[in-house]
Amino acid sequence: MSEKNVNNVDQIRDLIFGNQIKDFEAQFNKLNDTLRVMEEKMTKSFSESHLKLQKETERSLEVLEKKIDNLSSSTQRERTKLKELIDSTDENLHEQLTNQKDEFTAKLKIMKENVADDNKKMVENMAAMQKEIQATLEKGLAGLSHDKLSRDSMAQMLLDVAMKIQGTDMNEMLTQGTKTEK
Repeated sequence: MSEKNVNNVDQIRDLIFGNQIKDFEAQFNKLNDTLRVMEEKMTKSFSESHLKLQKETERSLEVLEKKIDNLSSSTQRERTKLKELIDSTDENLHEQLTNQKDEFTAKLKIMKENVADDNKKMVENMAAMQKEIQATLEKGLAGLSHDKLSRDSMAQMLLDVAMKIQGTDMNEMLTQGTKTEK
């Protein structure tokens, strides 16, 4: 087909469908403009929503990070306080136990010395009493060899020995007895 024929066909088409095609094109252009405006509005709304959501998310994350940092700092401070308290308590207990041990050791040493002194004195007293008893018995036996011993003398001598063992003096008892009778 030649160019003339194409132009003729276009002219015929314009005559038959011209107004309708122009109406369709106007409607398509109008719909296209409406779709473009809606697309722009939706894109703008989506961008705004996305930006708003992103900002809210960032703010929430910052708040959470601050809370986590505060909790971490607070936990660390509490741990430090507890460690210091435990260390202080441990030192105090160790010091108290050391002091009590030293005090107990000193008291035990003094008690051992006192017991040793008391034991020594008791041994000395026993030895002295034994010598006294032996001397009294020897004296009494020596007296027996010279004189005949009566039952009263023997009783008196054994009473004296018993009183010395007991740590009392017969003469003192007799003087106390006479005082109470008066």
